[in-house]
Amino acid sequence: MSNSTIRRRSLLRATCAWAGAAAFSSLAWGAAGAADFPSKPITLIAPTVPGGALDATARLLGQHLSPRLGQPVVIDNRPGVGGTLGLMQAAKAPPDGHTLVIAVDSYLTVSPRVLKGASLQATKDLVPVIEIGSSPMVLVAHPSLGVKTLQEYVAKVKAEPGKLTYASAGVGSPHHLNMALLEQQLGLKQNHVPYKAGPQAFNDVLGGHAHVMFIAMSTAEGHIRSGKLVPLGVSGSKPLPEFPSVPAIAEVAPGYDSEFWFAAFAPAGTPPAVVQRLHREFAAVLAQPEVAKGLKAIGMTPVADNSSNALAEKLRREDEKMAKLLQSLGVRAE
Repeated sequence: MSNSTIRRRSLLRATCAWAGAAAFSSLAWGAAGAADFPSKPITLIAPTVPGGALDATARLLGQHLSPRLGQPVVIDNRPGVGGTLGLMQAAKAPPDGHTLVIAVDSYLTVSPRVLKGASLQATKDLVPVIEIGSSPMVLVAHPSLGVKTLQEYVAKVKAEPGKLTYASAGVGSPHHLNMALLEQQLGLKQNHVPYKAGPQAFNDVLGGHAHVMFIAMSTAEGHIRSGKLVPLGVSGSKPLPEFPSVPAIAEVAPGYDSEFWFAAFAPAGTPPAVVQRLHREFAAVLAQPEVAKGLKAIGMTPVADNSSNALAEKLRREDEKMAKLLQSLGVRAE
């Protein structure tokens, strides 16, 4: 055997030994990190102003997570840039599980495509922890429109193309995109009136200044029961148990199914063992009757499969769906 061959084999053995030691060290660090986790307070970023549904959800979960983790859970409200400011902050945090973010799907899949300054790629910058819940929206009309069913509404839009107005919280908002999907599927033409915020848009529908709007059922419920709004259909695949008489839009637009959802994420690179621990604790909290009751009051329904892998796949599908929809609408970052 030549000296050069001996040297090559020695170098190969040394390289393999180094790689094995590095891999063992990495695994050991991950296991040790998980064993020591959490070692300080948890920051749960809510990328919205205090008082809304997303903020209320974060506070509800934080309150019940704290005793399970043995550390305080601090809610950090970071509104701005269509919800992506808080998400970007979470993505840049140390990937050790001590900084998390709770987000609504549109912050992940829509805002980065329609708002300049939203430098976020959710599928790469964040790691899914758990889906918290989902909720359909309800299409409501002001009584002055003179329609009582979804079929009557569709007929009126087609009879008067471009005359009816629908309100939204802005271009790319869930209110806008739910209607855009419906318009595309049924060939409807209406006048879109984007507002700066959801409450402003909703108040104008209540006042009869806009005809219709997609809105969360938890927001519309009291006004529906009082007769101030007419419910035409829900955006999910089936009627809501609380309102069995309000049909699913899919009965008129087959295949139509659109819900918004909340989920928790950690920075990309967070050790899998830490993500698994977080998932277990979140799942245990979500199973508590008091938490389930609180989420129901917000309008959220638990999902059948809330595994991290299921959330990752759901995010991937929604990201592709929104990319195609926004492209078809000609919506660009502004």
